[in-house]
Amino acid sequence: MPTRSPQPDRPSEAGITGAAPPPALLSAVRRVLVPLVRTLIGFGISWPMLATLLKSVYVEVAERGFALPGKPMTDSRITLLTGVHRKDVSQIRGAPPAAEAAAAAAPSLGSQVLSRWLTDPGFLDAAGCPLPLPRSSASDREPGFETLVTGISKDIRPRALLDELLHAGLVTERPDGLLDLAEAAHVPRGDLDKLAYYYGRNLADHLAASGHNLAGGTPPFLERALAYDRLSPDSITALRREADRLGMAMLVELNRMAADLADGDAGRDDASHRFTAGLYLYDEDEAPVPAQQHAGSGGGAGAS
Repeated sequence: MPTRSPQPDRPSEAGITGAAPPPALLSAVRRVLVPLVRTLIGFGISWPMLATLLKSVYVEVAERGFALPGKPMTDSRITLLTGVHRKDVSQIRGAPPAAEAAAAAAPSLGSQVLSRWLTDPGFLDAAGCPLPLPRSSASDREPGFETLVTGISKDIRPRALLDELLHAGLVTERPDGLLDLAEAAHVPRGDLDKLAYYYGRNLADHLAASGHNLAGGTPPFLERALAYDRLSPDSITALRREADRLGMAMLVELNRMAADLADGDAGRDDASHRFTAGLYLYDEDEAPVPAQQHAGSGGGAGAS
């Protein structure tokens, strides 16, 4: 039976103790890998490319997260933990850091502008919805897109940022020239760099939360999902529309709360934590084979 790590949010070191990984976990990992590998193949990332990447990630994770208290991490220990050959471990640890700064950097200014538009009372109507904004305003006290941007940073021209937001579909322009915030378009479309950024950030945090819960970490992270099958395309459309509406309402409210709390935490020595809350939905056509069809009407459900 696998041993429990002294740290509840960290998996046990089965490679050293000799305990075999639980079959149920291997099955779950295989299921996780299927959509990942589908994406990799679709973008031309072959098995040799992935194997090289995985080898370096194994070494990096072992080095950062599995050192023994008070002892330096050695190549031999990393080999014991990961199964990566000691010669490869030494080569990977001695290599310069990968040039991933651009891909890992958050699109911060655009996110700050959108967040302020969603939360700052000066840019909201009486119902708390984002106001349509003119490109510029007569004074700094009147809401306008230029005022919105320069209130956060004066290092970039508002016109340049607006062009990016319009191109990404995050902002739309009315015939009368007023600008509307497209609340449902938080993930830019058509820009592979930004889509890849959100793909990595969101999936990484979801996997981290799931792994924490799987290892018995306390308190557990919120992670809930429901699943139905045997639904018609019309039902799927209705569910997606309602999920979009309810989900966006939740995110907007959390965003307002987080913005207020961040203002209050400014300057605190312990203000070093980050917070992520996300939503997802997925549907696909799973036409069952005759032997798997159930009698009667209605759909199956599952929740976790």
